[in-house]
This record gives sequence, C-alpha cells and structure tokens, in this order.
Amino acid sequence: MIIRYFAMLREVTHRSEQTWDQPVPTVGELLRTLCASYGPGFSKWVTDGNGNLGQFAIVLVNGVDCRELGGLGAPLASEDVIAIFPPVAGG
Repeated sequence: MIIRYFAMLREVTHRSEQTWDQPVPTVGELLRTLCASYGPGFSKWVTDGNGNLGQFAIVLVNGVDCRELGGLGAPLASEDVIAIFPPVAGG
C-alpha cells in the first residue's frame, strides 16, 4: 500500500509518501495505527479527538473519498493508494 500525505501532514510525518507493508483491514485501523505512530501532531489533523474521522479531513482510497466506501470501515488491500489531506481552507 502507498500512503501519500499532504499539507501539514507532510511536516508531521517528515515525508510526502510512504510504502506501508503492515496489513490493515480498514481505513479506521490504518488511521489508528498512523495516529499511534505519529502522535497527537498527526491525530489533530485527521481525527475529531474521539477516534472518528475529522469532519474536514479527507482520506482517499484509490481516488475515492473513504466516506463513499464505508467511512472508517472502508476495506483496504495491499495494492491500494491512500491519500490523506488535513482540513484545507482557502478560496
């Protein structure tokens, strides 16, 4: 699996992309694992503080918003490409 990080998440993770070899069955499990690895600096950008996906955070699985695929329960496969965007503002 490839995970791509954008905006502030690149600063927190110190990378724009990583290959993920650990099996994770769902988006929720992936995010929990990433939050544990990268700590509160990562968690604050992608979760609501209660383990749910943040209202304005975006997680794409192969270009599709995970909310359209079942939210945190969206299944993942080893060949998936995950893109994680923190809340973005602008106009």
